[in-house]
Amino acid sequence: MTAKPLKTSDLIPDPKNARRRTAASANLIQESLKRYGTARSVVIDENNMLIAGHGTVEAAKALGISKVKVIDTQGDELIAVRRTGWTENEKVGANLADNRTSDLSDWDAEMLQSLADDYDVKPWFSQDDINELLGEPDVDDLADDQTDSLSENFQILLTFDNEVEQAAALDTLLNQGFKCRALNS
Repeated sequence: MTAKPLKTSDLIPDPKNARRRTAASANLIQESLKRYGTARSVVIDENNMLIAGHGTVEAAKALGISKVKVIDTQGDELIAVRRTGWTENEKVGANLADNRTSDLSDWDAEMLQSLADDYDVKPWFSQDDINELLGEPDVDDLADDQTDSLSENFQILLTFDNEVEQAAALDTLLNQGFKCRALNS
């Protein structure tokens, strides 16, 4: 079943979107669209409200890309955008641009807290994650020195190449019920 074609102006931003584009992220998304054209899908609901892809739609509008091809699905199949004719350099560039733009965006901590108050945001965000984004102190850091009362404990030290890998591992361990925290040195 093919849906009626839409324009980018028909798409409604989700007011609960907790991701905020920085100037660097917005510029990089636009640069990617200029170099490689559209290469990934966005997600909308039945009322044309954006669920995912806000930055892509903003950049497309800024560049005058107005056509939206809609594919209706119930979520039980992957939607693949096939691009042909790319050089190897363009393939690598599109891949890097797609992954890097998220790194350059920021979280709206107040919106995340609001969402956590009303919805289940786990396993994506723990309350500690949100508190850190809000700049609130870590309760563990405020505890008194308990060196004299330490009981036996077992630790593993893991080293990561970057903060993204560290955050992903921490989230995974926390979601599995382990008591852990991130340290940077």
